[in-house]
Amino acid sequence: MKKIVFEYIILAYGKIEEDTKEEAKMAVREKNIWILILFLLSGIVVGGLIGELASQVDFLSWLSYGKEFGLTAPVELDLSVIKLTFGLMFKINIASIVGIVLAIFIYKKI
Repeated sequence: MKKIVFEYIILAYGKIEEDTKEEAKMAVREKNIWILILFLLSGIVVGGLIGELASQVDFLSWLSYGKEFGLTAPVELDLSVIKLTFGLMFKINIASIVGIVLAIFIYKKI
């Protein structure tokens, strides 16, 4: 009888330990997603800045090649008490794509 109770306690403790490990993995996974998003945004911003600066240099001008897309005219919502204006524009260039790739590479190395 004591042996059965002891084995049950060991099995229950092992189950608790596994649950704790799973919770820790989920916390790390959630933290890593936020770090990835931060890295991606940083890569986009730094890459876009480098692309804008490279447009003034002849042999680096290819880094500034890109497209703009989004809402060209902002959408307005007038509620007489409040007036809301919505707009969204993306400007992607080669340097920002390189920044995204570098951000993902750095994230995987960490």
